[in-house]
Amino acid sequence: MRTLSRLLPALLLLAGCRRDEILHGLDERQANEVLVALQDGSIAAWTARESGTEGGFTVEVTAGDARRAHRLLADRDLPRPRPPGFGELFGKGSMIPTATEEHALYLHAIAGELARSVEAIDGVVGARVHLGLPQPDPLRPGERPSPRGAVLVRCRPAACPAIRALEPGIRALVSGAADGLEPAAVSVVVTEAAETAAPPPQPERRSPVLLCLSVLAGVGALGAAAAAWRIGWRRRSAAS
Repeated sequence: MRTLSRLLPALLLLAGCRRDEILHGLDERQANEVLVALQDGSIAAWTARESGTEGGFTVEVTAGDARRAHRLLADRDLPRPRPPGFGELFGKGSMIPTATEEHALYLHAIAGELARSVEAIDGVVGARVHLGLPQPDPLRPGERPSPRGAVLVRCRPAACPAIRALEPGIRALVSGAADGLEPAAVSVVVTEAAETAAPPPQPERRSPVLLCLSVLAGVGALGAAAAAWRIGWRRRSAAS
């Protein structure tokens, strides 16, 4: 029985009871995207909030799936960084920003907010917004170039037709957020996001809890069999 007690931790580890943390510090959107991608790849995963008032989220998988999970997430370019918005940019500006710095920060922030709005559309996996809103030149009044904008939308292949049908709405969304920008001056490019090849057929996976219970049951049966053999051996020795 002493030998069995020593083997039990190793058996539980082989059964997949231990989890490995593969990501940490994610926001809720990033954690959900990672969780969905792993589940689509037949990898069991769990999320948990980190300790602390502003703690992010961690993602864990069973120890045997960690390498496959990293490879799948790398193929799908996950987790994706969140475009910075007004809070992130204007909260970290210099003490006395110049007018050019303020304008650049404003453009970057509003582009980030617009990218977030586009990414909220069902089927969109990523979006980038670029804005060209020239400042008026006091030395050359009346020669201000027309504002322009561009939007790159990456979507799941099955959702791309529906996203392309929303291009007028995306143009209206972007132009409505930028002063003087007309919808016709906004270019929208919709492209399919690369998808990872379908994973090979996997044998039926059992949850870690069931695996642990199975191992414990097997260890118990093995211990009972060993005890029965020992009793039988003692009886045969006594009879002889």
